[in-house]
Amino acid sequence: MRLSTPGPRVILITILLDAMGFGLVAPVLPHLVAELDGRGPAAASTVFGLIQAAYAGAMFLCAPLVGRLSDRFGRRPVLLLALTGAAVDHVVAALAGSVGLLLVARFVAGAFGASAAAASAYVADVTTPEDRGKAFAFAGAAFAIGFVSGPAIGGLLGDLGPRVPFLAAAGLTALNLLYAIFVLPESLPAGRRKPLDLAALNPLAGLMTWWRSRLMGGLLGAIFLYMLAQSALQATWVLYMDLRLGWGPGDVGKSLGVLGVMAILAQVLLAPRLIARLGSRGALLTALCFTALFCVALSMVTAGWQVYAALMLVPFAMMAGPAAQALVSSGTDGGEQGLLQGTISSVTGLAAFFGPALGAGTFSHFAGEGAIYPLPGAAFLLAALLSLLALAAAARATRTG
Repeated sequence: MRLSTPGPRVILITILLDAMGFGLVAPVLPHLVAELDGRGPAAASTVFGLIQAAYAGAMFLCAPLVGRLSDRFGRRPVLLLALTGAAVDHVVAALAGSVGLLLVARFVAGAFGASAAAASAYVADVTTPEDRGKAFAFAGAAFAIGFVSGPAIGGLLGDLGPRVPFLAAAGLTALNLLYAIFVLPESLPAGRRKPLDLAALNPLAGLMTWWRSRLMGGLLGAIFLYMLAQSALQATWVLYMDLRLGWGPGDVGKSLGVLGVMAILAQVLLAPRLIARLGSRGALLTALCFTALFCVALSMVTAGWQVYAALMLVPFAMMAGPAAQALVSSGTDGGEQGLLQGTISSVTGLAAFFGPALGAGTFSHFAGEGAIYPLPGAAFLLAALLSLLALAAAARATRTG
């Protein structure tokens, strides 16, 4: 993927700004919910959980359809429509005067956030199978930069009011839309497009299409298990560090900042080189091994320096995403890349929906008062087990002979 050409450059900027827009509103969304609800922290937390579930549910339902639409009409029109809708939706959320309207706005945001499927399909369109691991690593780096910088900027803007970050996200998206209108070329030729049928409206269409294939079904299962592990880990990071090390928000913020920087460096520098050297399969299996090792190491920390030592494993673990994307995208032709990437987004959203509850429930059971067998790191050990199951699924799916 040549970054000197307009298409890939616009797509990377789109991924960056999409992640940044999501991150901008993350620090202030709970405060806006509390302001609109007005019934106190307990009620607001319940409403906030419902709103988060609505966002994830929209991603699950709409990602395959958005991807399929891009297979039928091309990547460019779907991306432009999604950017337009996202910009308008951020403005609606900023002006929302009720919890109900905010809930609808976040559901719509999740639907338009499914445009990541079309963006990933664009990446697959403009790269050869040999270069896709590197290309998806660059895409992952763009997402990581936006995901790390967005909350930091959003927190600063939130001091001006909980609605300001939404307006900032709308502005960023609008600028991205204008840039794409004038610069973004189409990547899917008319001759490679697929007709649209009613079956495409089924959010499980992609899974039903590929589940019978050992390669595709196994890799999608591995992606689900890997993302389930990541979601469980993220949901318990703050609580675990507080219980185990007595860390407050400042210490936790520093550790997450280092984690974000390591992720960016891994995607930009390490992942492309190791994927080229090991191949997509070798890089994926190696990354899943390091992911499990990282989770086990975190489950046993007793001092802060040990956390930072464990973070040195992150660059090797972060190869998993681009390597898996490269393997999966090479398993189908260009006319179905949109549906495939939509299915991946749907599977990822499903894992993000169940993972936090799984991690938090495990942590509560083994670290709460009255635990029969106290084990504060149980959620991290669970994440390690899920990573090993993902390793087994990926190894079986990609086995030859």
